[in-house]
Amino acid sequence: MFNVLVNIEYELLFDNLKTEAPDSFSLALVDFKHPDEKLNALLCKTDAILGQVSLSDSQFESAGKLKIIQTLSAGYDKIDLEKARRHKVRVANNNGANAIAVAEHVLMLIFVLYRRLLFHHRSVTSGPWKNLKHTNRELSGKTLGIYGLGHVGKALAQRASALGVKVQYFDVLRQPQVEKKWRLKYVFPEDLLKSSDIISYHVPKTKFTRKIINHNSLKQMRPDALLINTSRGDVQDETAIYEALSSGQISGAGIDVFEVEPLPENSPLRKLKNVVLTPHSSPDMESYIRTIRNALDNLIRVSKFEEPQSLAVDYEKETRKFLTRFPEVKFSSS
Repeated sequence: MFNVLVNIEYELLFDNLKTEAPDSFSLALVDFKHPDEKLNALLCKTDAILGQVSLSDSQFESAGKLKIIQTLSAGYDKIDLEKARRHKVRVANNNGANAIAVAEHVLMLIFVLYRRLLFHHRSVTSGPWKNLKHTNRELSGKTLGIYGLGHVGKALAQRASALGVKVQYFDVLRQPQVEKKWRLKYVFPEDLLKSSDIISYHVPKTKFTRKIINHNSLKQMRPDALLINTSRGDVQDETAIYEALSSGQISGAGIDVFEVEPLPENSPLRKLKNVVLTPHSSPDMESYIRTIRNALDNLIRVSKFEEPQSLAVDYEKETRKFLTRFPEVKFSSS
């Protein structure tokens, strides 16, 4: 029997996981935030954990059979990768299960802003039947700057390219094969900010990405540019975004993630007309189906002593390596 502990964060998906798991799997729902004797006893028999859990050294030692910590999310910043490596435990994420959903969400935000959709909707439902079609903008021919070319960044690049958009990107891990496949241009952050009509952020949460959307980075953007963030609320300074939007320093913004969620009622962002706000809602039904399938496929691989997919990348380590090679590059710190 392959024993899997599922953290309570995935309680709503637990029944689906049990239904989809092979008969040789035994799944138990536990709360790692409140460990007890039952959890300690289960750890001794555990082969895999589903969840963003931070185990202590003593828990790792108790879990002598543990082979992998698998998340259903794209993020894994709550897991100490170095500690897991020391205890010879693999860490993997959802293998881009939500990439299509987030890429489509980004395009939706762009179209809503470019076509003045919220204004035109209210114009019909509340009157007075007025349009601003002379201010609408086309996406075709624009330059999209993608900050972070992971699964979501690549899915967005593919779809934007099909719409006639020029795509350029920055990532600490350059990807020449992807550049060739979709004719992407690789540029450093400063050039990306200055030369893009739209900047879309798709970065992990690290100490290097904290508040990289700030006064300095926003000043480098063009006044007609759009800002899109569907990655992490931690990467943005919302006061700086409000000031840039209210002053006309940038044209508009579409934001799906926030520093504090739910977004506080007194947030000044709520009052702006050139911003589209969504409640961390970019995933969809199809992405959750893929998430469960990808996670269980990975655990099946591990149960057969095969190599798992989508192993977590230590982006802080990769960023330090990048900065050693290119010390002149700045990540737009305030």
